[in-house]
Amino acid sequence: MATPLGVFGLGMLAAGALSVVFYRRRNPAAEITPAMGARLGAVSGALGFVLFAILTSIEMMLFRSGGEVRAALLDAVQRSAARSPDPQAQQMLEYLKTPQGLALLVGLGLIVMFVIFLIFSSLGGAIGAALLRRKERP
Repeated sequence: MATPLGVFGLGMLAAGALSVVFYRRRNPAAEITPAMGARLGAVSGALGFVLFAILTSIEMMLFRSGGEVRAALLDAVQRSAARSPDPQAQQMLEYLKTPQGLALLVGLGLIVMFVIFLIFSSLGGAIGAALLRRKERP
């Protein structure tokens, strides 16, 4: 995820495929279907998300970048508020400027990242299992 290509989900796809490769290396006789590969990829995606969340938290604590993240979120909320004339949207955006609103944004962002990790890693696992499937001999 730290590489530029990690942004496009290639790291997550690779993690799912590698989970199938490592499982197959440990159990050479196992027949891995794409559904099993997707489950293996989902597990690797969940573990990858936990590692990503821990490392991001450590980075924010060590480099004191929490204020920068907060400022960027507030800036994004301000820009959204300026574009929307709807009074209900303005009220919602004002709530998002509060500490509770920012916590909600961060929480929702983490949930979205978790789902993205699961989807891409599962897809990588299914693709890896399909590509590494043994061919039936006639």
